[in-house]
Amino acid sequence: MKLLTIVGIRKSGKTSTVTALIEEIRRRGKTVGTCKTVFCPTFSMDQPKSNTARHTRAGAALVCARARHETALLYPEALPLSRLMERYAGLDYVLLEGDYLSPVPRLVAAHTAADALPRMNGLTLAFVGRISATDEELPLPRFNALTDPAALLDFIDQHVPDAQPSPTLDEPLPPVAGVTDDGFCQCGCHHHLKKQENAGVQVTVDGETLTLTREQQALIRSWKEATHG
Repeated sequence: MKLLTIVGIRKSGKTSTVTALIEEIRRRGKTVGTCKTVFCPTFSMDQPKSNTARHTRAGAALVCARARHETALLYPEALPLSRLMERYAGLDYVLLEGDYLSPVPRLVAAHTAADALPRMNGLTLAFVGRISATDEELPLPRFNALTDPAALLDFIDQHVPDAQPSPTLDEPLPPVAGVTDDGFCQCGCHHHLKKQENAGVQVTVDGETLTLTREQQALIRSWKEATHG
């Protein structure tokens, strides 16, 4: 298989590049799998109150959710890349989206050179995404997967060697300040921060737990200041 990662800041064209490559790979009669890295530390594929989540909490080493049109395997751990790639055996391509730490060939999606260059490393092959439509000077080739996915896939075929699952895939690259060490998404985990901002305060009244809105919290604070000084 040809294994590579597409990285970049939010709205830089990562997912658009991945989907364009998928379509071009399928057009050529090849097979492809993908793996999306999620940075948010509170993210879970499973809902906490679901039956499958209860299976995991009880200690199941592997949980399967098998529906009419799809199957999901839930491991109670973050699998190392070598073990994960064993599940992709037989595919012609595997595209990782957002994986900064795996030591594999890399495409960098970006808006400008200012956010592209910090995300480069020695494995970077080219620039993609929104920056491909600019005339900024870059040290590597650029490709617009939306207008010419064939050219990008030809380039990948020429420069990405075939890979097999091995322990070397599990040796993470060093983190990059401001890029891979913030513990959240590269954009500051806006969804997580917004969720925190909107989270209600819970109180118990007559044995019943209630969640207060921000307006209700403000009213209580005003009442406290008026009555207690």
